[in-house]
Amino acid sequence: MSNKTILRVALLALTVLVFVLGSTVFDLGQLFRDTRSQFESLGWAGPVIFALIYGALGALAAPTGLVELIAGAIFGFWTGSAAVMAGALIAANVGFVCGRWLARDWVSSKVNSNRLAQQIEAAVEQRGFGITVLIRLSPAVPFNLTSYVLGASTIRWTTFLVATVLGMLPIKLFLIWLGASGQKLLGATNPTEWGTNEWLLYGGGLVATLVVVVLIGWTVARTSRRVLREAEQQRDD
Repeated sequence: MSNKTILRVALLALTVLVFVLGSTVFDLGQLFRDTRSQFESLGWAGPVIFALIYGALGALAAPTGLVELIAGAIFGFWTGSAAVMAGALIAANVGFVCGRWLARDWVSSKVNSNRLAQQIEAAVEQRGFGITVLIRLSPAVPFNLTSYVLGASTIRWTTFLVATVLGMLPIKLFLIWLGASGQKLLGATNPTEWGTNEWLLYGGGLVATLVVVVLIGWTVARTSRRVLREAEQQRDD
C-alpha cells in the first residue's frame, strides 16, 4: 500500500472519528442551526458571500472539500450547489487567466519543473476535451492547481470551461449532498440519544457510502495516472 493510500485512509478514519466525537461531546445540530441562521439573516447575500470566499480559497489552491460539506450543511443541497459551483468557476477561471495571460511565465516555469504538470500538459495537447474531463474527475490530480496548468496549455477556454463543469459535478455534488444530509439528520435527531440501531443505520450507511465513493475515486485516479503516463511517453517518443 502506497503512502498516499495510507494517508487517504487515515484522513477518512479521522473524519469519521471527528464526527463521532463531535456528535457525542457537542450539539452539532444546534451549531449547524445557529450558523445557518447567520447566513440566512444575510438574505441573498449569504450564498453570494460564501461563493466569493470559496472562489478565493480555490484561487489560492487551498483544499475545498470541507467547504463543500459546510455549504450543504448551511444552505441545503440546491442553494449550496449553486454557491459552490459559482465559487468553483470563479477559482477555475482565475487559475486559467493567470496561466494563460497574467502569470504565464511563472506558471510555465512551474510546469517545466513538475512532472505531474508536464504529464497534464502533454495529455491535454494530445487528447483535449476527454482527458480534461478525466483530470477534473480524478482525486489524484489537484483540482485548483490544474486550472493554472490548463491555462498554460493550448486548450481553448470554451473546452476548458465545459470540461471543468462536467468533471467537477460528481464529487462536488456528492460532498454537498453529504453535508445537506448530515444537517437534516442532526436537525431531526440528537446523536447523544442514539442507540446501537441508530448508529448502525446512520453510521453504517455513511461509511458504506464513503467506501463506494473512495473506490470509484481510486479507479478514476488509477485510470488518469495511466493515461497521463502514456501521454508523457508518446510526447517523449
